[in-house]
Amino acid sequence: MTVAACVAFYTCRYLVDDPTTAVYALFAAVALGGLSEVTGSPGERTRIYAGSLVVAGVLVTLGTLLAVSTWTAVLGMLAVGFLVAYAGVGGPRVAGVLNGLQLFYVLPCFPPYAPDTLDQRLLGIGLGITLLAVADRVLWPAPAPADPAVRVADAAGRVAAYARVLGRELQNRGKGGSSALRTAAADAADSLRLSTLPTAERPLGPGVRDRCLIRAAAAIRVISGRLDALAGAWPSRGGHSTHPATAHLVDAVGGALTEAREALLGAGPPPSSDRLEAALAAHRERRRQQLLDGTAQPPALRAGVSAVAVAEAAHSLVLTVRGAVGAPAPDPADVPEDLWFLTASTGRLWCRRLCMHLTPRSVYLQNAVRLALGLAVARTVAGVLDLAHGFWVLLATLSLMRTSAVAGRSVLVRAVAGTAVGALVTGAVLFLAGEDVVVYAWVLPALMVVGLAAGPLFGVAAGQAGFTAVVALLFAQVGPANWRLAEVRLEDVLVGGLVGILIGAAVWPRGGSAELTRAAGESLRAGAAEAVAVVDQLTGAGPTQRTPLGRLSALLDHTYAQYRSEPTRPGPRVDWLAVLGVVHRIDNYSRTLRSRYPAATPPPWPHLAAQLRTMAADVAAGYREVAAAVGVSRVPTARPAVRVDPVPRDQLAAAPDDALRMLDTWGWLLTMADDLAGVGRALTPPPAAAVKSGARQNGTKTGRG
Repeated sequence: MTVAACVAFYTCRYLVDDPTTAVYALFAAVALGGLSEVTGSPGERTRIYAGSLVVAGVLVTLGTLLAVSTWTAVLGMLAVGFLVAYAGVGGPRVAGVLNGLQLFYVLPCFPPYAPDTLDQRLLGIGLGITLLAVADRVLWPAPAPADPAVRVADAAGRVAAYARVLGRELQNRGKGGSSALRTAAADAADSLRLSTLPTAERPLGPGVRDRCLIRAAAAIRVISGRLDALAGAWPSRGGHSTHPATAHLVDAVGGALTEAREALLGAGPPPSSDRLEAALAAHRERRRQQLLDGTAQPPALRAGVSAVAVAEAAHSLVLTVRGAVGAPAPDPADVPEDLWFLTASTGRLWCRRLCMHLTPRSVYLQNAVRLALGLAVARTVAGVLDLAHGFWVLLATLSLMRTSAVAGRSVLVRAVAGTAVGALVTGAVLFLAGEDVVVYAWVLPALMVVGLAAGPLFGVAAGQAGFTAVVALLFAQVGPANWRLAEVRLEDVLVGGLVGILIGAAVWPRGGSAELTRAAGESLRAGAAEAVAVVDQLTGAGPTQRTPLGRLSALLDHTYAQYRSEPTRPGPRVDWLAVLGVVHRIDNYSRTLRSRYPAATPPPWPHLAAQLRTMAADVAAGYREVAAAVGVSRVPTARPAVRVDPVPRDQLAAAPDDALRMLDTWGWLLTMADDLAGVGRALTPPPAAAVKSGARQNGTKTGRG
């Protein structure tokens, strides 16, 4: 970045003698090289620079024209600040350049109002960004981040090995051996948590591939967990107990996982669901037969439900992996409702993502409103008070504002301290060198390398100290300067930081922490409503009722991601990831049941249907109690009982398909009751002694999650 910035600046300033173009060229390189994080493969980074150049041109034009008065500039800052920040819904690669893009409006929106210099400004940003893109490819090019598909493929392979061994055990062809593989599969599935991935590797964009990888990772985690449930629920694995249909289904799941792994690694064709669907049909027929002849015992029935859940998740995995590797899109009629994106256009994908977050409960919208208000207020203060170099005020607000008031206060203290140190050093240099710009020209490149590397290496204070020196030596070369320039820089940082703190304290001050508590409670309440609605549909009690669970679970994902990025308070914390997993399991499997039985009629056993609806109401009451307990560390008072009276065998023979539907309903309620107990444990902070012990073992502060 220093090479690109200095080549552009010195060429324009000293060879062409055009200070305006020089300043904009240097700030363009600094905006995308220092204030931004451009990630991806070399080709992707070049495309990001090209797209940023177009957006930067629009923003510089707007800033230049709206600088005609303070109030037009403020209104423009409010709109630009919101729109640019809200674009962060596009994923980490888009979000990485947004702070830098804001600078392209901030710099020209201040006096002097000089629309006649617009061509020079555009030339400057074009030169700066172009040189930065070239330097990125030829001067110590950064390696591409690891492809998240590789991690998904590795997890699929480990879970596949466990599934194959478990299938042999279920058919009595093996004697143990699955325990070690079970642990390896669980660890691999756990490695797919987003919190374990570097930000640049998280597939959070709105495109088909990123969506498919996220869903594939979720499917692998579900398969791993349900295989554990299947292994634990099976009544017997030895002697006369043979279960070929279930064993064949588990083996087919292992085959689907293996095909998915090879496809993601580019070593095989896209996976096929043919074998899996055939095994699922055979397993379903076997369950019907067991209900007809009365040979199925309750543990076996529950194991059968787990096996079907495993196969359904594997089917979702196959479809999403096909989408991730670019296989032809399936027929829309064959796509489950929750995988709608497999056949959607790019425009529809972006539209859905943008519209989904147009709610006060979205952390993206909250962050965009907070930043836009902060920048607009900072622009107002700088304009009304006629502060020299007022854009430094906005730059301080932009770089120091955080998503919570606690984080903002802590960073401001360090920033002001660092700026004060940088101002003292810079003031001394300006006083000693005076108007000798040759000194500044020789010192600037080395100081830029050291100053802009200080922030990532040593923190906010060092970064502000280095940046203060850089901007002072820059402006000393384009206009008259003395030691008071350092004083102005300190004053502007203080004003901009205070504006950021005040706005942060007034607009959603608790950031992701408060929103996560609210989003988790709303999602659990929606899960309760979903349980009642799905059981009503499956028992034919009424028309299909839709709940907002899908939208709320997606918002909960993004809220959790922001929460993980904020400073944590000491002490025990709620296991929010466990809560998030429960919400997703309710959402995913309820969609499966809705699509499997779209037009269910009342079963021939009214008493059984009434029992299931009563159980659904009990489970829903438990989830509503947990939702009310979120944030206050209370737990459910009791675990709902999920038991049904047996149906006479002769009645089963008359309606085996209805019996299967009731069995799936019972199994789902049983799983929800188990998950409810897990949520209760997640909301219960560990004992203080255990927390301190764990912290000492990990070598971290108490509260690390």
